[in-house]
Amino acid sequence: MSTDWYLEDDFWRNFGSLMFSEDSFREAAEQLPGLLRLAGMEPGMEPGRVLDLGCGPGRHALPLAASGYPVTAVDTSPSLLDHLEQACGELPIEIVKADMREFLRPEAFDLVLVMWTSFGYFEDEADHRKVLTNIRASLRPGGRLVLDLVGLEYLCRNLEPAHLTEYDDGRLLLERPMLVDDMSRLDNEWLLIDGDQVSRQHFSHRVWSAGEIRGLLEQCGFEIHGLYGSYAGGDYDLDAERLIVIAGGRHLKD
Repeated sequence: MSTDWYLEDDFWRNFGSLMFSEDSFREAAEQLPGLLRLAGMEPGMEPGRVLDLGCGPGRHALPLAASGYPVTAVDTSPSLLDHLEQACGELPIEIVKADMREFLRPEAFDLVLVMWTSFGYFEDEADHRKVLTNIRASLRPGGRLVLDLVGLEYLCRNLEPAHLTEYDDGRLLLERPMLVDDMSRLDNEWLLIDGDQVSRQHFSHRVWSAGEIRGLLEQCGFEIHGLYGSYAGGDYDLDAERLIVIAGGRHLKD
């Protein structure tokens, strides 16, 4: 299993159409008003500059820009960024091909979004801390970070050893996930069956409990403003499918 699977554009070309369906774009647009309220960006406020880190094909960047927010959209996948470029037209979106471990613009953004479990790809724990440190430095005073994760608590209760999805076009996706490394990582194998063609992908992703992600963010200089179980601000509990973290920068202690 490649530890840099997220840098392999074949993965996004093979599986991107399943992950980024038309329904997923519509759902993202519907989720945004609630997320913006959680981040303290109320309707009527002057739109601040947004960083969409790990933006993919623009599920959140596009509706944000359509609402008047200038967006910087960052990803490593050429194919996903091509989709975004084709869709953005004259919308105020700056498209940047960059690794989130390296992207840094001091005090440039009022809001940073890392959506749909785009945080946690790395094998080295120091890389996750580096990303958070860069985000904190890129936030303007009073800015907010929104992290959208799947929580360990939910996985422990609901993870299935195998899951089969049949799509309208006849394709079949078999997912075989497993919690490993003291339940700190989610290993997965995907098999996409399209007629007589089979695409196989192994990948691994870091997962955190609510307490663990709070501790990591505080170590990296953040203050937690809220932990939620939905995009609308529902409670985070054992039934919450998402772990939504709202955080702001603070001065690191000496």
